Amino acid sequence: MVTVLDDRMKCVNKKTHEEFEISYSEFKEAEFGIGNGNLWLQCKLNNGPFVFCSPRKCWKSKEGKLLIDKINHVVEIKDMKEYEHYTGKLLFLYMFK
Repeated sequence: MVTVLDDRMKCVNKKTHEEFEISYSEFKEAEFGIGNGNLWLQCKLNNGPFVFCSPRKCWKSKEGKLLIDKINHVVEIKDMKEYEHYTGKLLFLYMFK
């Protein structure tokens, strides 16, 4: 679970209940991809990799769009086309291509 703030995000691991914060300035690379029916945002941070994996409704939410905007202000997210296909109206046509 992620809470998007102005300069950082607060994350909670659902399995371990561990809480941590990540500043957007730590992002060095980010790229979208689709796998296992979810949209993945694979990121490289100053201290290592970090991956978001969420279903379609999360990425289409206000919070999901805000997170993408905040990261895009620091680094350009590669493969935004994957995001557009995954959250668009013609998802099923794209998935069976």
